[in-house]
Amino acid sequence: MGKGWAYLALCIIGALMLWGTGQFDEVSSRSNLNAREAFWNDAFEKELRTGTARMYVEGFLAHEQVAVTCHEDAGATRCTGLDPHAKGGTATSPMGLELEVVYKDSALRSIALSATPLNVIN
Repeated sequence: MGKGWAYLALCIIGALMLWGTGQFDEVSSRSNLNAREAFWNDAFEKELRTGTARMYVEGFLAHEQVAVTCHEDAGATRCTGLDPHAKGGTATSPMGLELEVVYKDSALRSIALSATPLNVIN
């Protein structure tokens, strides 16, 4: 009977250690990546279509608190930024959503969304 209690105690301690390191975060649905991806896809279809003015797109991104960094590339401007409201992954390897916006002649040319690992220094 003593061995059974010892195994039970080890299992509980092991589960608590995994929970403490964030390994159960994805399992317990602390991620909102799918919901944020659905939000952005809806925005792409309704508001951020190809040809939309750059000023409107930047205003929309600022409203969503997305800070972008831009650089010129072959006559087009490429801007990338992270969605600050998207969270996912685990505590030890968090994930976020990265947006890539391409402008040509002050109009939206394309926009893409991808899940990306976040570099977090603990």
